[in-house]
Amino acid sequence: MSKQDKIAVLIDAENVSNKYIKLIMDEVNNYGIATYKRVYGDYSNPSVMAWMKNLEEYALTPALQCNYTSGKSASDSALIIDAMDILYSGKVSAFCLVSSDSDFTKLAMRLKEAGMNVIGMGEGKTPKSLVSACETFKYLDILYREEALAEAEAVVEDKIAEKDKTTKRVTTQEKKHEVSQDIEEAAEEIVSIPTLSDIEKEVISIISTNAEENGWINIAELGVNLSKRVPGFDPRNYKCRKLSALLEKINLIELNTVENPHNSLLKIVYAKIKD
Repeated sequence: MSKQDKIAVLIDAENVSNKYIKLIMDEVNNYGIATYKRVYGDYSNPSVMAWMKNLEEYALTPALQCNYTSGKSASDSALIIDAMDILYSGKVSAFCLVSSDSDFTKLAMRLKEAGMNVIGMGEGKTPKSLVSACETFKYLDILYREEALAEAEAVVEDKIAEKDKTTKRVTTQEKKHEVSQDIEEAAEEIVSIPTLSDIEKEVISIISTNAEENGWINIAELGVNLSKRVPGFDPRNYKCRKLSALLEKINLIELNTVENPHNSLLKIVYAKIKD
């Protein structure tokens, strides 16, 4: 996807908390420009009503729906209908479906069949069917918790800075250990995320298949193939900001960083299986 791709962001407010809105929009901005930003739900529901305070700040369009029948969500149908209308308008090249509801699996598949890139976002409870139907999937709860823990750690370090360096060093190490444990627990809660061992097997397989004759592969290419093989893959699910940091955790992988011949300020990282 290009940074200039136009994306339709459709949010199932009955299924996703408004606390994720900044994370959602930040992730979307990494892929392109959000041209449609619609929030679907029955606004008589308190959890949906909470989204009202985000409408102005993020220029969201509320799609008010009333659930006339108990157990049936009119907002789901409205989101699907709007998605198809937007698809046929030809004004976007990608969709971002924000929901943990498996009812949108068929919609994601249909959009991909039409040549659309589909980004999925939801919590760890999202069924594997919806995760697999999307081009890429972001687990909002684990990413949200990781960011919150990072912010908490920064605040603690700022406060400790007023004390002596010895105390700061010990306390910061303890805090980092706590943060690490909390993120590991968060990852364990999301049962559909493959283990690091599973990722290692996929990485080895990709390198074996796609590496150059010298055994090296650009990790950018490795990352693309890994995302295709493992629905929902994101280095941040494993406490790593970047793919290179995740690969460093795999003992069988060797990394080599070289200067970009076209831009000395940029680096290119290659990976290979250790001899």
